[in-house]
Amino acid sequence: MSQKLAILSISLITVMAGATISPALGAISEAFPDANETSIKLINTLHALFIIPFTFISSRLTKRVSKKSVLTAGLTLYVIGGLGGAFAPTLWLLLVSRAVLGIAVGLIMPISTSLIPDFYEGKEKTIMMGKVSASNQLGGIISIVLAGILAGILWRLTFAVYGLALLVLVLVFFFLPKQKPEAVSASDGSTSRGVEKPIFALAGGMFIVFLFFYSIPTNMAIFLQENNIASASLTGVMIASLNVGGFAAGSMLGSITGRMGRWTVPLQLAVTGVGFVLIAFGGRAALITIGIVLIGIGLGTVIPLIFDRVTKVSSAAQMSLAMAVVQSFMYFGQFISPLVLDVVGRLAGSSIGANQFIYAFSGITALVVAAMVFLFKAFGKRKTPEEEK
Repeated sequence: MSQKLAILSISLITVMAGATISPALGAISEAFPDANETSIKLINTLHALFIIPFTFISSRLTKRVSKKSVLTAGLTLYVIGGLGGAFAPTLWLLLVSRAVLGIAVGLIMPISTSLIPDFYEGKEKTIMMGKVSASNQLGGIISIVLAGILAGILWRLTFAVYGLALLVLVLVFFFLPKQKPEAVSASDGSTSRGVEKPIFALAGGMFIVFLFFYSIPTNMAIFLQENNIASASLTGVMIASLNVGGFAAGSMLGSITGRMGRWTVPLQLAVTGVGFVLIAFGGRAALITIGIVLIGIGLGTVIPLIFDRVTKVSSAAQMSLAMAVVQSFMYFGQFISPLVLDVVGRLAGSSIGANQFIYAFSGITALVVAAMVFLFKAFGKRKTPEEEK
């Protein structure tokens, strides 16, 4: 039980790395009036750019030192980078602290998911993948709600939430078993074969998911503020509802896949699309919150299923590297999300608000993709039970 707690606690702080300060973006924008809107959004996503190379560095380090040692280093940097933002006197130094946070998450993230197949197999592994996703979302719920409350007092206080990593560091130190480095012998051929081809398809899917998923943390606070829909504290609660939906979906992943079977992905993408449409045209805090919850439920199911699939198509020797590839695409989608979606928003012209257009576009895209996947599942070649495993 203590081992599970240590593993799940690591997942608790990975998603909150960027989303935690979402409720404070409006206040930070006012604190740095000379900065443009895209620069302010980068405070929420810049760390993702630094995560990408360090996911690969992490996977290489685990070949030489134990995963526990890499985690300890990563968690230490997490505390420094996370709390450091509270003391940044300029926007530039604030962005530097976000870069340090990104380095930390890059070291932590591949290990947090690769630990699951190290200790669990079969259905228990899928269930644990769901619990990891639920832990991600729980961390988001706790951090964003607290950040929203603190942002209402002073935006610098939002960074205090990153102190949760100190507790995780203690749990990892005392309860996570120290494993030997992932040494790969030349005789197994794994190193020469490289990452399996299906991993790149899964990575591409994860990139697209996060490109749209991250429109909530990066755009929502500004969208609600410019339309006078919610205060900073209520904004924190509304953004956290994304994690509520994700927590529910992750907790019930085994049950959801058991009931929906091969229709899980298209149905959950459809739920996501409906959620985005509600945000775009709901006009009220209650309807927008329902839309955010639906997105959390939809993508909160799809994301752990992608990771679960990675563990099924990747060899044990290449697991950390495969996770690094998928997670690098995930964080690249997170980083580039405001840049791409801001371009999409400009297509709206003066007929509709840019952020409203972004959510409408995201909803229509998700519904179209859901329909395409549904048709593929209905009329494409069905996999055998052996291939499904």
